[in-house]
Amino acid sequence: MTVKIKNYQNANYKSDTKYTIRFPKILLTPIGIWPLRRDDTVSRKIRKYIQIGIIFCSMCFLLIPHAIYTYRDCEDLQRYMKVIAAQVFSLLGIVKFWTVIFNKKKISFFLTELELQYRDVECEEDRLLIKKNAKIGQFFAVMYLCFTYCGALPYHIILPLLSEKVVKSDNTTQIPLPYLSDYVFFVIEDSPIYEITFVSQITISLIILSTNCGIYILIAGITMHCSGLFEVIDRKIHLLVEQSDGNLHNRLRFIVQRHAQATEYAAMIDKTFNVVFLSEIIGNTVIICFLEYGVLVEWEEHKTLSTMTYFILMISMLLNVFIMSIIGERLKQVSEKIGETSYFLPWFEFPVDVANHIRMIMLRTSHPSTLSAGKLFNISLHGFTDVFKTSAAYLNFLRTMTA
Repeated sequence: MTVKIKNYQNANYKSDTKYTIRFPKILLTPIGIWPLRRDDTVSRKIRKYIQIGIIFCSMCFLLIPHAIYTYRDCEDLQRYMKVIAAQVFSLLGIVKFWTVIFNKKKISFFLTELELQYRDVECEEDRLLIKKNAKIGQFFAVMYLCFTYCGALPYHIILPLLSEKVVKSDNTTQIPLPYLSDYVFFVIEDSPIYEITFVSQITISLIILSTNCGIYILIAGITMHCSGLFEVIDRKIHLLVEQSDGNLHNRLRFIVQRHAQATEYAAMIDKTFNVVFLSEIIGNTVIICFLEYGVLVEWEEHKTLSTMTYFILMISMLLNVFIMSIIGERLKQVSEKIGETSYFLPWFEFPVDVANHIRMIMLRTSHPSTLSAGKLFNISLHGFTDVFKTSAAYLNFLRTMTA
């Protein structure tokens, strides 16, 4: 049974919740993932399934012909190396897309709990502490959007304009498609089919981009909210000694309950999204490797604008992995800090049952809450350095193979 410490009502809990999830809601609503309600009517569910089916078919319309061209028609190995990054990025978008759909109930639970936790805060200080973490999550969201769109848009718009023109059968030329593709069952060279395909590829790539960004930002927002819960618990542990109201047992019991809830919340985040984290780490390692290769090849061929385009996209991918690593590192640190704070309490002067509760908290924080990539390794700053070193090792292999 949960113990109430103060009779405080957060009248702004709905606006706090909307603030925390505003970016993913904007990005995921057009592709049919949002809203994540459990009580949808039959007509809404049917409309949503149709929308999801159209979006998925559009993604396949972009990815499959691009992969067929790469593996069947691309004779230049260097050219193949430079376009593989786009395929991996599109594949990551599809993986995230279906991960969210399959885990819709769990994500709905996260958002419901997020609103309840804003509603049930015990004081204004706790609310502001959670809101501070939400603001940090919003900052990461804006940075991620800026890096991703500033890196991807030049790749889809500038590179086709700089590439060699496509020669048609009547000896006229065309601007190459953003995604060089082999549409097996029909020919797209003639106007207006070519122009429609060109615009369609850019539109679908923006949909995949929004999918990647929206799901990434949703995970970041939920994780930063969980970090806020841990910071609230750390604050209450600090206040245990300062507040001498004779209600130590109830306050400590409340802290243990909230710590267990926050720990379970973090564990569910890891369990729900560890496949996404694994695909993100592996995929971004491969993407960064091929982008590094593209930078070197374009530099050797003295193509300044192409070199800058690949370099900007490479930096944006590195920074995105860095942001994800910071979020995982922060969750680990705030969960560990609770154990450190508990240790420095004068717990040896407390009654036995109170001291046992504090020891329980210290024991639990000896295994801090973390985000993991497929349960294989943790998402942290150390993991970021591994991604950078691994991509450099793959780059050396590619350079040796194409030398």
